Amino acid sequence: MALSAPAYPYLARDCERAVREAAGISPREAGMREALQQQVAKGLLLSVLTVGWQTMVEPEKWPEEFPAAVLGAVRTSKTIKADPTMANLRDQRSARTAGAGA
Repeated sequence: MALSAPAYPYLARDCERAVREAAGISPREAGMREALQQQVAKGLLLSVLTVGWQTMVEPEKWPEEFPAAVLGAVRTSKTIKADPTMANLRDQRSARTAGAGA
């Protein structure tokens, strides 16, 4: 991945933007769980795209829904959900909802 970085200098930024657009919410609005999920999805998307380019899959051939599919896989992964760090985090939305009812 490091060797391909000069060829695609904006790939990490573009992956982050694509994941954020697929999520439909910014990490500041949603909280730490969402922020971590988006970072994991960005890294996974970056890895898959880099390997795809190295195996001659042109960027135009990737489906537009790909960032959303990667984010969905991260959000539903049992292994990621079971991670102690993720288990201890709360979403901002649920905290706001709980605070509104009090």
